[in-house]
Amino acid sequence: MKQTLLVLLIVLNSVLSVQIVLAQSDTVTITYSEEAADSSDFSLKEKYKYWTRANVEEKSMFKIGLSSIGWGGGPFVGYHFAYERKIGVPFSILAQYEHNVTGWDNNSLGFGAATRYYYLMPGLIKKGKSANNLSSLYLSLQAENIWSSHRDAFLSNNSVMLSERQIQRIAAFSLLQGIQLRLGKYGYLDANLGYRYSPSLKRDYVELNFSVGVAF
Repeated sequence: MKQTLLVLLIVLNSVLSVQIVLAQSDTVTITYSEEAADSSDFSLKEKYKYWTRANVEEKSMFKIGLSSIGWGGGPFVGYHFAYERKIGVPFSILAQYEHNVTGWDNNSLGFGAATRYYYLMPGLIKKGKSANNLSSLYLSLQAENIWSSHRDAFLSNNSVMLSERQIQRIAAFSLLQGIQLRLGKYGYLDANLGYRYSPSLKRDYVELNFSVGVAF
């Protein structure tokens, strides 16, 4: 688990660093159509903006993705469905369903809602470096209801036995710093790191999320 979290943390830190540098650098704005056919003459930054669709306006996105989650009860791997929509320039709201699996015969499903603040977006739009979209750094406040189903394994007469299935409802709230990027016309990457608190478990811990998939 420690190695997985370390790798994901390094990836997140690298992507965040690239995004900040590109957002702050001063270059001539490049304008292109959504169906631009040839990007072979683009500079590195222009290619980055092209493939992350920085200059394409996009106010809503439906996402289907694979996810990896690391926190006090993890790590988990699973899939999710999410819908995100802009409300104004810097803010969006998000709703999602997720199904995660960890360990022996353990899984969980949950529903979450979040608001995101794309804090660089107003400045980037004003400078002509981005359209109003969902591809940038963000801060997020998230609430979740999770139903966890698990059975514990134990030894009995030299045989592995399973306990009766237990189902637990867990409420959790998270404050996250993250980045979401478009990967071409139909792909996306979303990664965040932050603080998570569960009143159900009366615990708090660091949370790390990473997801990649298709988006429309």
